[in-house]
Amino acid sequence: MRRRKALQRFGLVATLASTGGCAAILGGGGQRSGDGDRKRSGTLENRNISVEKGEKGKLVVVVTVKNTGEKKASATLKTSVTIDDSLHEKRTKVTVPGSESKDISVVLPVDYSRYDNASRTSVDLDLK
Repeated sequence: MRRRKALQRFGLVATLASTGGCAAILGGGGQRSGDGDRKRSGTLENRNISVEKGEKGKLVVVVTVKNTGEKKASATLKTSVTIDDSLHEKRTKVTVPGSESKDISVVLPVDYSRYDNASRTSVDLDLK
């Protein structure tokens, strides 16, 4: 069910990707709850994922991280993007105040055009 909602939410990404013969797969490893769409670390969990073209044409993955607890919490967000047969990763320290959400923009050292024109792509998150 969550996977269907995520695909609907990110329909624009999938539509843009499919025009170039691509398919965007959003999800990944880490701890799993329910059908595996949400990754958790303590009271932190990722909620929304989007892929955008950033400054200077770089690939940007935007992740909304929600703190379901009452106290400030921190974790490391590992973002992995596979474009055809190449893997691009970045680790980002995330701190979110209690009961709040925060958008985290992860700029990867790869041009968005490579992602947009790829035949296979995936975005994997690991929140630890």
